[in-house]
Amino acid sequence: MIALRCLLLLALALTLNGEFRAGVARVKITPETPVWLMGFGARTHPAAEVGLDLYAKALALEDGAKGRVVIVTADLIGFTERSTNELARRVKTRHGLRRDQIVFLASHTHSGPAVLDRMTISQGEGPAFDREAETYTVRLIDQLEQLISAALEKLEPVSVSSGWAEAGFAFNRRTEQLAVIRPGETFPAPVDHRVPVLRLKGKDGRDFALLFGYACHPTVLTGDTYEVSGDYPGYAQASVEESLPGVTAMFIPLSAGDQRATPRGSRMLAQKHGKSLAEAAMSAKLAPITGLMQTAIEEIRLPFASHTKEAYEAEALSTDRFAARRGKAMLAAMAAKKMPLATAYPIQAIRIGQITLLALPGEVVVDYALSFKARYGNRVIVAGYANFLPGYIPSLRVQREGGYEAGDAMMYFMQPGWFTDEVEPLVLGNAARVLKSIGLLPSGSTSGSRGSLSPNRAR
Repeated sequence: MIALRCLLLLALALTLNGEFRAGVARVKITPETPVWLMGFGARTHPAAEVGLDLYAKALALEDGAKGRVVIVTADLIGFTERSTNELARRVKTRHGLRRDQIVFLASHTHSGPAVLDRMTISQGEGPAFDREAETYTVRLIDQLEQLISAALEKLEPVSVSSGWAEAGFAFNRRTEQLAVIRPGETFPAPVDHRVPVLRLKGKDGRDFALLFGYACHPTVLTGDTYEVSGDYPGYAQASVEESLPGVTAMFIPLSAGDQRATPRGSRMLAQKHGKSLAEAAMSAKLAPITGLMQTAIEEIRLPFASHTKEAYEAEALSTDRFAARRGKAMLAAMAAKKMPLATAYPIQAIRIGQITLLALPGEVVVDYALSFKARYGNRVIVAGYANFLPGYIPSLRVQREGGYEAGDAMMYFMQPGWFTDEVEPLVLGNAARVLKSIGLLPSGSTSGSRGSLSPNRAR
């Protein structure tokens, strides 16, 4: 009798482990034109044309034990703490989801609108610009709240599988800038051409949702292009949805901080790269996903290097409007004794059976993805641009090489300047701790310890 009961319990556990329900929803978030586009400071006027509509999409996923997660993707340059904190508060009140159960992923298109309060990387400024950006942000938050609710309210049985493919149009853009600032020297130029895929099918066999990622800046449309667009990720999603009628395609941005497409410079090239990425995603060799979901999140602090008042005074007089803006802002912060010494950095992990999404904020350089690949193989998808965008997240190698991603770009994010050399060990160490808390250990590890974090079931 005891043996029979054990067998029945095992059968029940296996049944639960193999069951998923999912719901998807989408909403168009194309701004009204004319609109200033974010991402290129050299643009001199707003865009009046829409080349490709922008969308936000949500996938709600429930496992066999009623654990839930929600993945939100959007054709935006980035989310902000203001927007995601407010959305998380509303979703908890309305649906009971904890913060670790929902993740926000922005494609980082450089052909979308401003999202307040930090994502204003353009020459647009003044009261009219601020009013338009505020109106868009308030409406966006309302739209995303309804989007998440819609996905959660229409769950249906699905099967889930995952796999990997490759696309080869990304290259390491630092080779170009380092050739200028440090001529004659040779530097590594790592890339990650992997395309992770998560595919959901309805019980009738129809394609339900296809999530895929890539490590490459959505800057195929360059600074001399004045059209609203999701760039190559938008065209990739559109291509998948055209090829698989009824499917919802969602793009996951990976460690693209120092990666760029080649060639680039036109809508035609954005369409070409998007189609090649879509074809790779649809051709991935997949394996079924079973098991329950686990989630974890931990917020750490990434410290900034110290800077002098004299440096900001000089910067405030710069002819570069972005440098001058940052210099003035930091002088004001110093005077008010509110100088930021570090930025918040939430590290989030969502484990769905055999695959784990590690969601990192900011423009994470490719070294991080390659480091986790060496430790965990293809069990971990390292997403950047998650939840909000505090700036570039360089590796120690990139910091020592210098240049844009190493810290020079931080003025565009209104940050004090470069991070300290602690950034890479802080991110890697704490991310490993978060992964360990949901039972994920590096390949070859035999330790049974689950770490000091309290793991969360996705219930």
